[in-house]
Amino acid sequence: MEGTQTSLERRMLTDTLGAFGEGSATVLEPERGILLLEGWINALRGDVGAERILAEAEKLRDLLKADDFDTEKIRRLLLSMASHTSTLSHEPSVDEATAGQLKTLVNALRNFSSQL
Repeated sequence: MEGTQTSLERRMLTDTLGAFGEGSATVLEPERGILLLEGWINALRGDVGAERILAEAEKLRDLLKADDFDTEKIRRLLLSMASHTSTLSHEPSVDEATAGQLKTLVNALRNFSSQL
């Protein structure tokens, strides 16, 4: 996410952090996850530097839409997304407040993946 990120990206970050809550145990229904992912896909389209996360968000959305979840694939995608988000949080174009939120998101993704 660039320093000139759109308000949609900021809103998606806030919404996603809210969905994961404060604790280490998170309950997130697949339908809510799909809606969040759709929002991220819309927000990240055309964002240079976020291509990997965009592709992973699309794959994760498709996995969540499947009738039979492959929890191992979902777990791996969440961990990969956490890794790429961590890398983005250290970009010089990301302001300090957003970097902090991205780091919180990294921890939430990792915690959530460990619950699967």
